[in-house]
Amino acid sequence: MSWTRLTSAKKHGFGKSALHSRKDPPRITLLYMKQKSSFLIAALSIVAFMTGNMMGQHGWYAFWKAALGQYDDSLITYTGTVPPIAFVPDYRRWSTYGGMAEEHMYREVPSDLLLPIPAYIGDTSSVYSVAYMGSYSSGTQNSGSHPGVDIRVPQGTPIRSIANGVVESVREDSGGFGKLIVIRHPHMPDPVNADYETVLHSVYAHLSAELVAEGDVVMKGQLIGYSGKTGDATGPHLHFQIDRDTAPWHPYWPFNGADLKAAGLSTLQAINGKFHQDIGIKYTVNPMVLVQADLPPAKYQEDASKFAKKPTPVVTLALSPAELRTKRLTGRVARLHDAQAALPVLVVNRETVVSVADRPAVPAPVPTPTTSQKLGSIAFVTLQHGTQFDDRSWQAARLTFMDDTGTMLTDTRALPASMMLRTAYGDAEFQPSIITPAMIKEGLVTVQMLPHGRRTIVLQLEPLHLTSNPLKFFGN
Repeated sequence: MSWTRLTSAKKHGFGKSALHSRKDPPRITLLYMKQKSSFLIAALSIVAFMTGNMMGQHGWYAFWKAALGQYDDSLITYTGTVPPIAFVPDYRRWSTYGGMAEEHMYREVPSDLLLPIPAYIGDTSSVYSVAYMGSYSSGTQNSGSHPGVDIRVPQGTPIRSIANGVVESVREDSGGFGKLIVIRHPHMPDPVNADYETVLHSVYAHLSAELVAEGDVVMKGQLIGYSGKTGDATGPHLHFQIDRDTAPWHPYWPFNGADLKAAGLSTLQAINGKFHQDIGIKYTVNPMVLVQADLPPAKYQEDASKFAKKPTPVVTLALSPAELRTKRLTGRVARLHDAQAALPVLVVNRETVVSVADRPAVPAPVPTPTTSQKLGSIAFVTLQHGTQFDDRSWQAARLTFMDDTGTMLTDTRALPASMMLRTAYGDAEFQPSIITPAMIKEGLVTVQMLPHGRRTIVLQLEPLHLTSNPLKFFGN
């Protein structure tokens, strides 16, 4: 056997090298930093996806609640109020076709038989079965301790939010309210003193379906559900209630089972006997009066209770159904009374006169035929203004107050302590905006109005709910 001497490859001039570099690859962060734009785009996309997903499901309000642990009320503004129901059947005409609210659905009502919900006047009617603080025996206002207003409507009637707010609760209540929605409304004018803001909670109960979720931000007039008869309800209707923020819970009820047991009363006996009515008034607000007032935004954010020495009487409305059936009145009719004494009925009329120039003399009234009749001590109120305006001139508006004989009203003690002139549509400023009885001279008071913008303007006098004819823009 022969042996061969092995020599290294290096001696013969060969070299060696690795097929793969042994050098460690750069760290992942350095790789991303080399491509900053791609990294930033990817990061922003993830953030945008997560934020958009949260807001898409529940809105900004719930997003800030989840992110910060609290609600941001600055994201919600007050823009006025609307009733919770827009249209109701003309029950008398519907019945001639065999329609019955207890058996038929809202969608079965012919469209030509739907009417705007009538004004709430504190009495029972085909629409309002139980008034605020009413009883189940008579239903009329202040006859019991029912903290809301029962509105008789067929099942499936669209229910809408009365104002901008955030959905606070959506649930089925075991205490008798059935399916309900509670909406929290920040920045609302305080019903006691409308110059100051407060927080109110609107309640919609006995629903058949809810279309919103807790944390949703809803707008004034937005569809939130449909009426029904869930819970303790003898027939389809909407229980509409407004609680103050100070109420211990929502929806608030002025007594509980322990209170009834201690007093030896049933629920029906307690409501009909005004049991704890004073407590109910303390923590709730007359809901229909509030939404019908459609108050302007408050001037101040502080709590009105800190500044008011004594509560301002809450204006309510009352007129018997017999008077409504037998009298045909022009405009809106209401008997106004405060917490201490009833005020006379005010028959509100409106008329329009020719356009006026910049701060001119107010034209003479134009006689307007009316079909109203005497109902005791009545004052007629007419609002006169021009038919057109430009964007540079002040306009004159005149209020005329007459007694039941048609002569200028000299005794103004029957009028509200203060009346506010505002815009129901459009924007304008007034000098003055608050009218007191002392300002009415020989039945007349003149107000100067400066329109803002070019939108059509409709004036409104509160608390009389007097609405003028439109004042339209005319200019270059």
